[in-house]
Amino acid sequence: MAKNTVSVEIKGIPLEVEIKDLGYVEIADLASKVEQEMRRLQDEEDIIDTLKQALTAALEFAAQAYLKSLAEGGRQKEDEARVDQLIAKLQNTLRTPQK
Repeated sequence: MAKNTVSVEIKGIPLEVEIKDLGYVEIADLASKVEQEMRRLQDEEDIIDTLKQALTAALEFAAQAYLKSLAEGGRQKEDEARVDQLIAKLQNTLRTPQK
């Protein structure tokens, strides 16, 4: 998908956003999630400063992405170990003389 410039608004602040491989729907959804997180920070944690809300929300999203990548990396290592075990079993079976 090509780059698209999308107009979004987060907490009354208009933004022109261009993200490669994302279309209007995806960008608008992400902007909505950012605004929801900023409102949660304002309501639940009493953070009034919009810049502080945005930075805290960005850090929350970055942490979630980091933890997800760690989990996926662990799953990938487990899968690779299983594949290596299967390869070893197949090689062992192929080396065993047939009766």
